[in-house]
Amino acid sequence: MKPRCLPILVFGLALLASACGGKGGAQTAGQTIRAATSYNVTLYSAGDRRTPTSWSGEDLTGAGIESSSFMGAVTVVNFWASWCVPCRLEQPALEKLSTMYASKGVRFLGVDIRDTTAAARAHVGEFNVTYPSVFNEDSTIAFKYRVVFIPTSFVLDRSGRIAAKIIGETHEADLTRILGTELSA
Repeated sequence: MKPRCLPILVFGLALLASACGGKGGAQTAGQTIRAATSYNVTLYSAGDRRTPTSWSGEDLTGAGIESSSFMGAVTVVNFWASWCVPCRLEQPALEKLSTMYASKGVRFLGVDIRDTTAAARAHVGEFNVTYPSVFNEDSTIAFKYRVVFIPTSFVLDRSGRIAAKIIGETHEADLTRILGTELSA
């Protein structure tokens, strides 16, 4: 191997090693779900926003929930799994913001994918998550949102269209800025 190829090989191995363990990378509906190893925020102008396909499911308490119930509110949809380290790192900030923005009408929803119900419930209990999470073991909802990496969060405008996408651990300052923009629109 040529010496100049070594840094590329080392980088590739480091990137591979930094991904979440557990069930990451499992094939689902023609799509691979992996843990995000980078951080990326994409904002969409009003004319470039798409509406994810509607869905329904059960939250972790067994109550029915569907995408249409979030229409009319700015909504944060966070795709996570209990085994995903960046998902665990972002959870306190998401809970804090969900509490801060509840009085402004912002709703939060978690979508737990590639997990078990026991692990998902333990995660929600450990972090005292007060907003609902849908258990979506087969990742069908993630497929509708075109999620490839977790964690991935979406901010939906009041019409249910994607205003922003965050791949990787959500940072409080970024989400605060995005929510402020959507609330003033």
